[in-house]
Amino acid sequence: MRLSNTAGGQGIRRHYAALLLAASVPPVVGATATHAQTTDLGTVQTSDSAGDVNSAVYQAPTSTPLTVTQPTSVISRHYIENNIPATANYDSVISVAPSVMVGRAAGGDEGAISIRGFQDGQFNVTLDGIPLRLFNLSTPSGAFIMTNDLGQVVVDRGPGTASTVGDATFGGTVALQTKSPMSTQAATATTSYGSFNTQLYGIQLDSGQLKSANGASVFLDTQFTKSDGYYANVGKERESAALKLVQPLSDNTTLTFVSIYNNQMRDYSQGASLAQIAAYGPKFGLSSDPSKQNYVGYNRWNLQTDINYLGLKSDYGDGWHLDQKLYTYGYYYTQPILRGLDVSGNSIGTKFGAFDVPGTVNPASVRSYGDVISLQKDLPFGDIKVGAWVEHQPSYRAKFKVDMTLDQKYISTSYDQNLTLDTVQPYVEADWKALPDLSITAGAKYAYVRRSYNSLVDPNTGGPLDYSQTWGKILPSLAANYKLSSNWSVYAQAAEGFLTPPNGLPGAANVQPETTWNYQVGTSYQSKAFTLAGDVYYIDFQNMIASQDIGGISTYVNQGGVIYKGVELEGTLHLGNGFSVFGNGSLNSAKSTQTGLWIQEAPNATLAAGLIYEQGDWRASLIDKWVGKRFGDIGETQPLSPFNQLNMAITYKVKNPLPNLAAVTAKFGIDNILDSHAVVDFFGYSGVSTTPLFYTQIGRNIYSSLSVQF
Repeated sequence: MRLSNTAGGQGIRRHYAALLLAASVPPVVGATATHAQTTDLGTVQTSDSAGDVNSAVYQAPTSTPLTVTQPTSVISRHYIENNIPATANYDSVISVAPSVMVGRAAGGDEGAISIRGFQDGQFNVTLDGIPLRLFNLSTPSGAFIMTNDLGQVVVDRGPGTASTVGDATFGGTVALQTKSPMSTQAATATTSYGSFNTQLYGIQLDSGQLKSANGASVFLDTQFTKSDGYYANVGKERESAALKLVQPLSDNTTLTFVSIYNNQMRDYSQGASLAQIAAYGPKFGLSSDPSKQNYVGYNRWNLQTDINYLGLKSDYGDGWHLDQKLYTYGYYYTQPILRGLDVSGNSIGTKFGAFDVPGTVNPASVRSYGDVISLQKDLPFGDIKVGAWVEHQPSYRAKFKVDMTLDQKYISTSYDQNLTLDTVQPYVEADWKALPDLSITAGAKYAYVRRSYNSLVDPNTGGPLDYSQTWGKILPSLAANYKLSSNWSVYAQAAEGFLTPPNGLPGAANVQPETTWNYQVGTSYQSKAFTLAGDVYYIDFQNMIASQDIGGISTYVNQGGVIYKGVELEGTLHLGNGFSVFGNGSLNSAKSTQTGLWIQEAPNATLAAGLIYEQGDWRASLIDKWVGKRFGDIGETQPLSPFNQLNMAITYKVKNPLPNLAAVTAKFGIDNILDSHAVVDFFGYSGVSTTPLFYTQIGRNIYSSLSVQF
């Protein structure tokens, strides 16, 4: 590892200390501690077999609850603990779901997520119901939360109802939910080691329910991870702290406080050209030669993030319910992104020297302030809900061309601007119990967005420019769920969607937002023996704006209309004696109505299958995920072949092995058992030669972990 201690690391340790003082409670030696697992998904319910370990519902990697009104895959804490490496991000969790593809995102560490062909920024990501996004509407999967702090993840592949708030709900919602504090006092120490010198050290303190504080409970989880990385010279370090306090104020009111803080230091890979991959192998990342633009010292960043919210849930009686979260989150580089201008190695020289190395410095910072509020009134026919999402997000971004050889000596400015994103989404929604087994949900929200720019150097004009743009649209939705029996339901949904143009587009009046109409029908069946769910969908997308990345500068193309359509299926069969088999798959299409060509990064199919075992203290899985062919760029250019990844995991957990130990858990896993090195993603083009850059699949890697709970 080349990454060293920084002021950011000192800052997070101060944050750790403050949280430890606030949350530390002496653990009870030998206490048995389990997380209270809630599935508070509104109207979402599972079958009576959900808590039965010898059932398909319990062992299913993904399941579709019986009362949903859109295609939904619930991924439980149980699956996350037993199948996902502790060092992974939530993209590894959701990759098992149908129509989900995970490639490699910028930097080579996080996952580039596609859902039905919709890319990052075209679907919604929430944390405990709070929409997360940066000024460009993207949500990096490794930015805000570690998997150990997730209670469950829900992948909704539909547009939701009016009460589903967010920028791009038409592309689905990845709903991250933080885990609950344990019901008893405990201290849990965890260590992990794996391939590429990947290490994790963590400790979690749980207070249990404190009678002296009206049943309040709190946990503090701190973790440190580091890795040399699969790609050559692409290492990383990460420090994180998560605090969650649940404080009952009365029998019908609960206050929740969550604070999550991350500090990351990472070498930044822009991918490699096919020539570099052929010459140096699939692990080629960054070089150790300071005369090269792909030198590790010229390609790195230091990122800090935080998210904090204060939530209030209350039942006021007479059918009145309030749910409100006041929040703020931040995303900022304590060391700006450094990038070589052309890492393909095809250019060199600056105005200061013919053999100097050109590069860029990219500072950026985001701070969001917002509120998500919902007020519900229960009525004899169902309920009525009104609410809103309101957010103010000031941010800053810049890109400076520099001479890396001369310690980032300034050459010129590509852009330097302050941006403000203001969002208001009020809504009204009604649930009508039309028949004992038929529920109809109708509503509308008003999506208002204002983007403001104050540029010293605007990327569109090359000079100073101040302007703002405002968009607003009413978005209706209609959904229904009908229970054919106690364990079988069908549903249908139609909704209109809306997304503002990308932030990098000029402020011309003729730049229109993207709009969609989503239609889908589906069914879900759950029993102890097996689960089965399926759906078909059709999405009419207008004003599709695509981008091309050349040296970190995006150019945009309006592809007009696009039709997204497909069929999705998922199910699990419990075989008995602790064994279950599962499978899910999708056939997907995303093509331009003008040219008939495929949209970039939209796979034509996905398939997942595997074997699950759980009996006594043992849990094991063998899971394969296959992704079909697609194109990395617009116009069906940069074709990408299908790829698959076969993973296995074995967990052994024993409770109370010794008088002073509540539990010991050992886990061993192998990702990419077949050691595939396929080219799995297209990054963009290098800055001078416009050479295509790609990421290869991370090769076979082994991990192990040990958790001891006192």
